Amino acid sequence: MSKFRKMVAKLMAVLLLAAGTSYAQEPEEGDFKIGVSVNQVFLSVTARALGEGGFYKGLTREHFQVFEDGVQQEIINFYQEAVPVSVALLIDASGSTRYSQSSIRLAAVRFAESLGPEDQIAIVTFNDATRLILEWSNDLANVRHALETIYAKGPTVMNDALYVTFDDLLKDVPGKKAILMLTDGVDTTSQMSMSAAIELAGRSEAIVYVASRLDEYWTGAVGFRQQFRSLGRLIPNELTDAYILEAKKGLQRLANVTGGRVLEAGRFGSLSEVYQAVADELKNQYYLSYEPSNGEQDGRWRSVEIRALELGVSVTTRQGYFAPGQAQRGFGSSP
Repeated sequence: MSKFRKMVAKLMAVLLLAAGTSYAQEPEEGDFKIGVSVNQVFLSVTARALGEGGFYKGLTREHFQVFEDGVQQEIINFYQEAVPVSVALLIDASGSTRYSQSSIRLAAVRFAESLGPEDQIAIVTFNDATRLILEWSNDLANVRHALETIYAKGPTVMNDALYVTFDDLLKDVPGKKAILMLTDGVDTTSQMSMSAAIELAGRSEAIVYVASRLDEYWTGAVGFRQQFRSLGRLIPNELTDAYILEAKKGLQRLANVTGGRVLEAGRFGSLSEVYQAVADELKNQYYLSYEPSNGEQDGRWRSVEIRALELGVSVTTRQGYFAPGQAQRGFGSSP
């Protein structure tokens, strides 16, 4: 059975078992891991200079403090240099992106070119279904070939794509990992909810970056609503302001939980610039780990905070993680 078929089969099994619920499938006890050690929590940390916003380099472990549920933790490992990263590119291939595919291909290829020889990329597309079109590779020829197979059509199953990427594609990938998702941000036909995808994100160490075209979609939705009114027809839910605003909040929470960012494509000169901004951030992050002082295996959400002792520095990382043990539903006291 192909990797893609296994991913989809697993998703369908989860849907049958959890019919009617908005929760992600709970991992079995012992599945928990962050980074390469079950006893350590690994964090990718972005440090920027206040005001200018440029990356702040040259910091050491003594410049950082890590707190878990308000309790300071001892930093065990600290890396200033870039570490190899596995990046899953999630590309919206729904009908609304049909006329953007050339710029999408160009941006994705340039992103692949900017990564190091030890980095690797997988490519997942989503429209009416989720498709793995490139399993892990650092061969640019493979990347180009996979991108050329994309044909944009149909609706959008963004949440399902996130679910199988977290739960299957990234599950056994060691070390630093990230998701870079290009989308207009509006899911139309997924079986999984955004809340389920966000909860699963909290169980993964992957950073999520969203190249969002939601503002463009919103502008278009205003025009479509006028057409529906002129024809005396009901306005589809996915074109309403309330639906779009909820989608916008969902994307932002997904990025915040994982320590990533939402980058509005309209604020950049090109889509390639959006992808380059993500590549630059991944290469300029600090990577550190600590062994939690709380040894309870209760499956609960643990909030994580990182502070910089250097003046004029702003730092960000993921908001927390789920402890090992019997899984708990929801994020508990997490944001």
